[in-house]
Amino acid sequence: AIAEHAPDMTIFSFILRFGANKEEVKNTVTQLKQTECMYFFGVLFDGDADAVLKEAVKQGIAGDGRHNWIFGDGVGSVDERTGIHRDSDLARAYQGTLVTKAAGSSDELAGAMREIGDSAEDLDYLKSVLPRYRGRSDGEARLIHSDLVDASSFLSAQKLWDGFMYDAAIAVGLSACAAARNNDADGTTYLDGTEHFSAMVNGVTFSGATGSVAFDPSTGSREAASASFEIVNFVENTDFDDGSGTMRFKAVQTHIFQNGEWTSLLPVTFNDGTSDIP
Repeated sequence: AIAEHAPDMTIFSFILRFGANKEEVKNTVTQLKQTECMYFFGVLFDGDADAVLKEAVKQGIAGDGRHNWIFGDGVGSVDERTGIHRDSDLARAYQGTLVTKAAGSSDELAGAMREIGDSAEDLDYLKSVLPRYRGRSDGEARLIHSDLVDASSFLSAQKLWDGFMYDAAIAVGLSACAAARNNDADGTTYLDGTEHFSAMVNGVTFSGATGSVAFDPSTGSREAASASFEIVNFVENTDFDDGSGTMRFKAVQTHIFQNGEWTSLLPVTFNDGTSDIP
C-alpha cells in the first residue's frame, strides 16, 4: 500500500512484545527517536500504549507539539478514561492522538438488539435454543449462559465486534442455504464444509450491519473495500472540570471509510492544538 499510495514515504518497523517491561519500552522508544520521524503508528493495547507514551514524553518524541501518534483500536476508548491528571505526561501525550478502527456497530442493529432484550417473548425463545446441561443434583437441565441472559444489561449495550459477529452469522447462514442439497435417498438436506465455504466466498453478498459484505474468493477473507473504518481524534474535553485537577478527552470522528472510499468529515487536531499539518 505504501509503495502504491506514498512511494516517497520512509517506513521503519519495530517490535514490542505485549506486556513489555520498562527497559524494553525504553529501548524501543530510543529506536523510534533515532529514526527522526514525526509520526508514529502503534499497534498496542492501552497498558502498553501508556507505557510507550510516558517514555516517549521523557525522550522528547511525544507531547511536545511536534510529534504525533496514531494507534490501532487496541488502545480502547481514550475518551472514557478517568483519573488522568491535567498536567501529566499522559495528558500531554494523548492530546491530538488518532485511532484507526473498524466501524462495526450500527444504530439499527443496536436498536433491534435492545428490542429483543425488552421482549419477554423473544428472551424466552432465546433461552429455549441456548445449550443446557444437567449440572444440578436434581437432574434438572440448566441454561449454560443463564447469568448472562438474566442480567439486566443483556443486549442493552453494543460492542465494536457485535456487528461483525452478526454479519458473520448471516454470511454462514446464507451460504449454507446456497450450498444445501437434498438427499433423495432419505429426503434429508445436507452440505459439506467445502461446498459451504465455496458458496460463501464465491456468491454471498449482502448489506449488513458493518456495510456491504462481500468476500475475496482468492483469499477467503472479506473484501477490504466492503468494510467500514473510521479515524477518531482524541482532544481535550474543555467542558469537563470536576475540580480534582483531572481531565477528560473527547472523541471526534474525522474520517470514515465506506464503499471503498475515505471521506473527510472534520479537520484533525494535532498535538500542538492546531489543525496545521506539522
